Amino acid sequence: MKNNISQYYNDFGYIHSENFFSDKELQQIEVILKKFHENWLKANEKDYQSGLINSHSLTSSKFISQEERLEIFKFIAQDKISKIIQTIIPEKAIFLNTQLFFDPFNKNQNNYWHRDIQYTGMSIDEQKEKIKTQNVLHFRIPLQSELGIELIPTTHKNWDIKEEEETRLSMNGRKPSDNLQRGKIISLDRGDLLIFSANMIHRGLYGNNRFTFDIIFCDDTPEFRTFIDFKNHPTQKELKSLNTRFF
Repeated sequence: MKNNISQYYNDFGYIHSENFFSDKELQQIEVILKKFHENWLKANEKDYQSGLINSHSLTSSKFISQEERLEIFKFIAQDKISKIIQTIIPEKAIFLNTQLFFDPFNKNQNNYWHRDIQYTGMSIDEQKEKIKTQNVLHFRIPLQSELGIELIPTTHKNWDIKEEEETRLSMNGRKPSDNLQRGKIISLDRGDLLIFSANMIHRGLYGNNRFTFDIIFCDDTPEFRTFIDFKNHPTQKELKSLNTRFF
């Protein structure tokens, strides 16, 4: 099974596991996530109305208690998540951050094709090389059924074909919200787990009041550590309650 997971991810850049979490497993974390989200919306109302579709850094937020923070860490550190990370990134991975994804305030707001690496300031040539060796993994956990995500399999290691690059980068009259021929829609239900490479071409699909928790891991290298805000990581005291090597 481990070899199958690793091989499928290496080939296609994603894994969709249905009914990965039981409802009971999600209930406790869901209460914390909803509390954070309600407070975040109040504090960031203008930015939300201006187009934001996600929040981040839940584990360093003033909107949750220390006890709730530890519960999030315990969820992240659970054995069945750790085993998958070890299978996909057998060398050494490290926790990067958390995010919540939700629908835009403006229901007519367009989604957009992108690779996360395009926002790092690297040149196109640098990006083409880095996607071949670097790993950034999203563990996407929907709290309710949603339209999901559209991605282009194999692009976690392979560069865009012409139509895709022009769309993603708004070239030659194309827009990032235009449809792409090779796009594959992955619909998600509560309890599912979608693991995908942040380096691949993808876009979130808005609608159905999506409410999705993402846990992000990356290679544990000096290069990536410069991007990590360690306020999002457990303290030494909290680590004693966690059985994991990814913090």
